Amino acid sequence: MFKNGYKIIFIKEGKFDLKQFTISPLQVGLFAGAIILLTSSFFFMFSDQFVEWAGSHEIERHRKNNRVLVKNIEDNHKRIGNLLDELNELKKQDDVLRRLVKLPPIHDDIRKMGFGGTHNKTEIEDVNYLLPEDHIDVEKMIDDINYVNRLINLERLSYNEITENVESNKDKILTYPAIHPVKSGDKDLSSNYGYRRDPFSKKYKFHDGHDYSARIGTAVYSTANGRVRKSKYWGSFGNYIEIDHGNGYITAYGHLSNRSVKVGDKVNRGQKIGEVGNTGRSTAPHLHYEVQYKNKAVDPSPFYFDIPVN
Repeated sequence: MFKNGYKIIFIKEGKFDLKQFTISPLQVGLFAGAIILLTSSFFFMFSDQFVEWAGSHEIERHRKNNRVLVKNIEDNHKRIGNLLDELNELKKQDDVLRRLVKLPPIHDDIRKMGFGGTHNKTEIEDVNYLLPEDHIDVEKMIDDINYVNRLINLERLSYNEITENVESNKDKILTYPAIHPVKSGDKDLSSNYGYRRDPFSKKYKFHDGHDYSARIGTAVYSTANGRVRKSKYWGSFGNYIEIDHGNGYITAYGHLSNRSVKVGDKVNRGQKIGEVGNTGRSTAPHLHYEVQYKNKAVDPSPFYFDIPVN
């Protein structure tokens, strides 16, 4: 019946115009097969198996993206932690500099003011489910970022204030004792300011300064700008130097092996004025260092403003 195929005739309306096409049995079979294939594909696409297959691929894609997101957040969390550590070191240096130039320190309450930011907590909660790691706290990260921004702004303002103060009071600041008389790698604080057992009498006596153990010949530096008031061998202090810095401040250096300056010399902060020795009433090589204010010895500890460089 289908051996010879089919003929399809088209007649144009209103005109006697005929067109005919011959379709072979093979073409009929192919057309029917295509219809069946399309229909089957349509039903398959909406079947549970297809939805599950497509969904699993989409879920896996999101899992990969989520792992990348979590890794980026963890890396940024570490960077924020490093920034906070660096800012904490800057804060310490800022406090030292403000104290040196006679500016009040920035109170911790001011540094913490505004901590927490103004972010929308609901929005954060809406995306927290994307982060499977319990140790990731997005809200805390935002708080830390706000805190970092605030600290940076505060340090910028403080730096400007310090700079203006230094520019207007430079000469006065340079006459304020502000460094150690012996470099950090060359010294060892062996005796503090205050009562101690005298190495000779073994009785408790008041010690007016700091003693630094160091090798003979170790350089000794003036701790501020000033003018040499005394430079001589003076009793129990042995080779002794005294520098008048003005504004009521005087520094003294005892037990030196030699003196590099004489009375009347003008010296600058950090200038070498002598060397550590063992002269006078001394049991071992060391430097005796004093800070005097209005002719009264005071604890030298608050007068060290050496800022460590990492």
